[in-house]
Amino acid sequence: MKKLVLAALLASFATGSIAAEKINFGVSATYPPFESLDASNKIVGFDIDLATALCKQMQAECTFTNHAFDSLIPALKFRKYDAVISGMDITPERSKQVAFSNPYYANSALVIAKKDTYKTFTDLKGKR
Repeated sequence: MKKLVLAALLASFATGSIAAEKINFGVSATYPPFESLDASNKIVGFDIDLATALCKQMQAECTFTNHAFDSLIPALKFRKYDAVISGMDITPERSKQVAFSNPYYANSALVIAKKDTYKTFTDLKGKR
């Protein structure tokens, strides 16, 4: 899976001559180890560490706003936050709505089943 994300706005922060003072990221903290809530309800994970490192490099302060995954792009478009960093596939439909960074993580989805249970994807039709 290709991961989202820093929107073009974040890229402009990184390349501009003046660093942003504060960058608010939208996340959906339901996808560990990339982003989740710890025991004290703090948003943690790989994406959070990456965004924090980017902010440090830009001498900016990071904040994170937790939203439902389906609301990340609409909320970004309504400027609820400056950028999104959350596990998200880059699709043609999403690319029509927002600008994506280059992918920073690649993963292959796979299916695990008992040996000799299913031989083809067609065998999985209708299964849940």
